[in-house]
Amino acid sequence: MTPAGPRTGKGAEALPGRFRTTTEVAWDELDALGVLHHTRFAVHAERAFSRLLDALGYPYDPDPAVRPERHHVVAGLSLSFARPVDRPGPLLVEQRVTALGRTSLTVGFTVTVTVPGARGAVAAEGTRTAVHIDRATRRPRAWNEEFRQRLRALLAAAHTEVAPWTRTSSTATRES
Repeated sequence: MTPAGPRTGKGAEALPGRFRTTTEVAWDELDALGVLHHTRFAVHAERAFSRLLDALGYPYDPDPAVRPERHHVVAGLSLSFARPVDRPGPLLVEQRVTALGRTSLTVGFTVTVTVPGARGAVAAEGTRTAVHIDRATRRPRAWNEEFRQRLRALLAAAHTEVAPWTRTSSTATRES
């Protein structure tokens, strides 16, 4: 394991750009001390990654034959915490591709508090490495070229998903 997470294969590349989305902290995610429980940061990172796949045109479908580019397992997750989140409300999760390999994808992410009084304060940072798999064999599978092209284009546009993931409709805009 490297400081940035699990080792990636030869030829893995970082991609320029970022994808930003908001997630919503609910009151029941706060622990007995009134702060967001540390395990919930991983959940918010997962929700943000799901929004990234949605924005790429791979929304979730329970049918394993549909959207095979969505099928992956998490091979590594690292988190470091900078400050507590002490109230319900939106979090901004910014994702960057730090390594895109043949079958792996490592995303660095920053979680920023957006509630009044703490706006712009980084709460946590981390990395998440996913390995694309064949759903039937459960073996690693190469990301296809269409996925790679869509990912490059989305990141290059500095795409921002402006509606919280919990809303039924979302509006995406290009960041100015």
